[in-house]
Amino acid sequence: MSIANIDEDRSIRVRVRGVFATALTKLLLDEGFTIVQASRVIKDRFKTSFSIEAADVTIKDVEDTPSTIMVIGYPHAVESILKALLPKIRYYILWRSKLGLYSIVKGKVIEKRDNECVVDLPYGVQGILRNCTNDVGEEVVVSIIRTAVKDNEYAMLSEKLRVIGDYAMLIHGDNRVSVSEHIRDSSKISMLLMLAQKYQREGYGVHWRSSARYASIDLLNKELGFLKEKLDNIIKKLDEYPSPSVIYEGEQLAFITLARPAKEVLDSIRAQVSPTIYGHHMFKSINKELSHYVDFLEYLVSKKRVDPENGGKGLLEFCIDQLRGQDRVEIVHIKPDGTRLRLTPGAIESVEYSSNGNIRITMRRVFRKQGIYDGLNVPKEPGDYDIMTLEYNSWIIIHRYHSRDGRLKGMYININTPPEISSSSIMYYDLLLDIVKKPEGDYELIDVNEFLGLVRRGIISKDIVLRIVSEVKEKIGLDLKSRINIAM
Repeated sequence: MSIANIDEDRSIRVRVRGVFATALTKLLLDEGFTIVQASRVIKDRFKTSFSIEAADVTIKDVEDTPSTIMVIGYPHAVESILKALLPKIRYYILWRSKLGLYSIVKGKVIEKRDNECVVDLPYGVQGILRNCTNDVGEEVVVSIIRTAVKDNEYAMLSEKLRVIGDYAMLIHGDNRVSVSEHIRDSSKISMLLMLAQKYQREGYGVHWRSSARYASIDLLNKELGFLKEKLDNIIKKLDEYPSPSVIYEGEQLAFITLARPAKEVLDSIRAQVSPTIYGHHMFKSINKELSHYVDFLEYLVSKKRVDPENGGKGLLEFCIDQLRGQDRVEIVHIKPDGTRLRLTPGAIESVEYSSNGNIRITMRRVFRKQGIYDGLNVPKEPGDYDIMTLEYNSWIIIHRYHSRDGRLKGMYININTPPEISSSSIMYYDLLLDIVKKPEGDYELIDVNEFLGLVRRGIISKDIVLRIVSEVKEKIGLDLKSRINIAM
């Protein structure tokens, strides 16, 4: 075992949890990573034992955020994971923290808000420091206790400086001790509290991380000494750093949102380890109530009573039939930054199954309030309705807006990830770029700059761009590459 990630030459150690754990474990093992602290299910599936060493990086689901996994850990380890994962999954939306969690940074106060300061930090990030006594223009040295990841987010800051290791976090100016909720052994907790007492007396706080439950007393003691030396050396040299600057890198965060084709890649990888039905990760990630159906079908697959593709497609048809029986089907429209919009619900009018596996669903949505149709700048009136057409394997959804008496007001073509269907809703990720057309007008692209900004920053993957360029040309007849400046 190493101390605070000193040895960067060895294989990177990864802890994996959540819905995608089996597929990600297989993928990462094949890429040469070391899996640590594996769950019982993973041990059983891979029929092997795994090390209990501390992880350099953890991959897990994001609670209450469908289809998104979080990668968090030492910066070099997170970079290595992304280089391995992203080319394989291909169809993703990626957000990364510019400043790592628990980083120590120097910044300058640019605004006062009652007892809060707005601090200008490196890389254009701004942070909020509460109970701030500094004046505008003064420099402050802070730790990032909640990092900014998405656009327009503020980092949350603390003047209690922190450094992290494999097993502990040491905090200057706070002599409290806390223990990870994942450590439940009372004797281990008592031992950890005892080890921290020396540092408490010297004015340091200690937070014991979950991996501390696996480490020996000698190793834990050694790490605390290492962290104290590191933190003391940082504090001695604070005046040497300009503002703004990063003094110490904490943990890098990355959030990977998986489009349905990416989940299908993981389905195929998982199938190499365990029986896996068609659509496994879609069903598991968007509706927990479907998990039992998935588990049951995969049990039947393991007994060779059900074909994995037919079992999954049968479950998909079951979900569609459930939706057809509802007067108002929920449509969950999620922006690239994770903002969830629930569109006016609709009723399914028809479902067409094609021989190539595609499914066309037509819905009618009736509007009850006045407004303006986005992009078209045409009045929306009570009684207007939308004939919404989506295809299961398509990257576009077509809305045809009509007046109460059936007159077409305009067409809105939403560009998005292929829809994901459960027994209670239809969900997709909006990709910002859209196409509108008035009855007697030409097709017009809208929100181009917002879309291109995300593409250039690597937030929307190039594989997604290639797919939408291809589909828009095929189905709408528009050549996006000639209309907007997309570097492919």
